[in-house]
Amino acid sequence: MFRISHTGRGARCIRSFAPAARYLVLNSINAPLNPGNPYNWSKTQTGFGTMGQPDIAATLTAVAREALNAVWYQKSYVHLRHRPESGGAIVHLLKGGEGNSIQGHVSDTVLNSQAVQTSFMTNNSFFLSQAFPEGSPTHPAYPTGHGAVAGACITALKFFFDGGFVVPNAKVPSPDGTMLNNYTGSGAGQLTVNGELHKLAHNIGFGHASMPVFIGAAIRRRRSSSARRPH
Repeated sequence: MFRISHTGRGARCIRSFAPAARYLVLNSINAPLNPGNPYNWSKTQTGFGTMGQPDIAATLTAVAREALNAVWYQKSYVHLRHRPESGGAIVHLLKGGEGNSIQGHVSDTVLNSQAVQTSFMTNNSFFLSQAFPEGSPTHPAYPTGHGAVAGACITALKFFFDGGFVVPNAKVPSPDGTMLNNYTGSGAGQLTVNGELHKLAHNIGFGHASMPVFIGAAIRRRRSSSARRPH
């Protein structure tokens, strides 16, 4: 049965996350362009290659590429932060008496933790369980590529679209994820484009943490840098 993403397990959907997806959603709800767009009041011209739909689509892919290039340099040449899954492999070898076959080690706090024991009782393995069937990505964990792309693309969208536009007919998944219900919680009828874009940036970053293919510090630092960006 198809289920709408409504728990941490649903974070698997961002494995194939596309920069243009949120742009298409904004168009689908007829979100207006930024009030500062100079073509808004022109009687003879409309935005196209400049400040129009082709410009928006091209800008999103351009900033996504720049973000990825920058973050991959940081991953491979600066931080080389291992994936939680590789830490789980060290635990597996140490707990299995094969610690002398590797140079790595983890804290005794981890080795003797209740979480490790619970995981073993559930999976009959000390490996760290993963949401992705193929396991975690093979490139270094920090910084987060998805988080960097999300930050870059959302910043561009906030430039092109009217961030104060109220999202019409906002929906939330049902508790079992089988349908969408009208949102009636805090701020109902007042959810804006910018507010929802901020939530999306947060959820894309923290969605990785729930899988788990990232170490928490990678997400916290990305969120901290996003908070310093002008909104």
